[in-house]
Amino acid sequence: MATRYTTAELHRNISDHDKRIGSLEKNDAKQDEQIKNLCDDVVAHEKKIDKLNEVVIASKMAIKVGTWIVAAFGISVIALIWALITGQASLVFP
Repeated sequence: MATRYTTAELHRNISDHDKRIGSLEKNDAKQDEQIKNLCDDVVAHEKKIDKLNEVVIASKMAIKVGTWIVAAFGISVIALIWALITGQASLVFP
């Protein structure tokens, strides 16, 4: 059996659908803008990350050099202590 609707009821349903569709389109436009802003933020963060990677790579060599210098200093201190213990060196204070 077919369901019958009055013209006024159909018109009201169509008006409600138009309002809902308009609301969804407005919300869609807002979300598109938010997505665009988020994508722009991601691109900006990627650029910053690339710069940080360059800095880290550049400082890697300085860290290696610093490690060798500290190691050499540590070894010389150990050698001095060993020389003092074995009597091969002596400290003279004026």
